[in-house]
Amino acid sequence: MSSATFGPNEEMPGAEAVRVTHGGDERLPSRAVVEAIAELAGVGPDELADETGIVLYDYVDPDALNAMVGTRPDSGVDVSLTVGDYAVSVDEMAAVARPE
Repeated sequence: MSSATFGPNEEMPGAEAVRVTHGGDERLPSRAVVEAIAELAGVGPDELADETGIVLYDYVDPDALNAMVGTRPDSGVDVSLTVGDYAVSVDEMAAVARPE
């Protein structure tokens, strides 16, 4: 995963990937995953399910994901999963999604 810092919904240079930060007073890790995939799909996060058929809880329990990476800021946990046609990696700081 890149160590560069990008703003929410900002594409990473040199790659077709989107990194969305989470944590603190920001969004939950599960919401960051939805926002990153929605950005790649060209739809709004609230339209992801209707427009693409992707529903996050069909792939992972959002509460479990939030608990694993959102409550342990120094844990070093990095969760990788496939959501639809996207490879997703989530750590304690951000979610990164890229087409598979």
